[in-house]
Amino acid sequence: HHKESEVIVIAYNYYDLLKAPISQEIKKPTFLYIHKEGSEKELLQKFFDVLKDIYSHDSFLKIVGFNHLAYDLPYLFARMSKHKIASEMDLFDFLFSKARHTDLAQLGMALSEKTKKDEDFRCISQKVINSYFDIPVKEADGKDVSRFYEKKRYDLIEKYVTEEFTFEALYLSV
Repeated sequence: HHKESEVIVIAYNYYDLLKAPISQEIKKPTFLYIHKEGSEKELLQKFFDVLKDIYSHDSFLKIVGFNHLAYDLPYLFARMSKHKIASEMDLFDFLFSKARHTDLAQLGMALSEKTKKDEDFRCISQKVINSYFDIPVKEADGKDVSRFYEKKRYDLIEKYVTEEFTFEALYLSV
């Protein structure tokens, strides 16, 4: 967690359903941007407030993501702690304890016939897992997002995040 690093965009979907969405119910993600919120702290506060609001009326919340348990949530925890968005106990509860998690990086590796056939149970990228299930693969990678941000190419950030946001399709495939 480098001092110079910061969260520049958070994308999420929320479905008020007791089951995974079917193809026709899948929607585009909601985006929160640092340049629209004003600062990283305000961006993180807004996302934390969204989580609090969802938890207040949905005790069955399931957070589904790709490698979010190993990367995204610990990173958000560190950045939220730095900005004192809430106590570390509250942050831990909201990000890790209260929600039920499905990490598709782990699930995809376990359920793909290709990983079973090759006896390949290492950490695999989202691009590889998507290719196993014939889900479109994103063009750019995470390092490109910083370059897009420096050039104020928010359209390319949104394109990248939207292409990366294949959780629903992957969830329906496994």
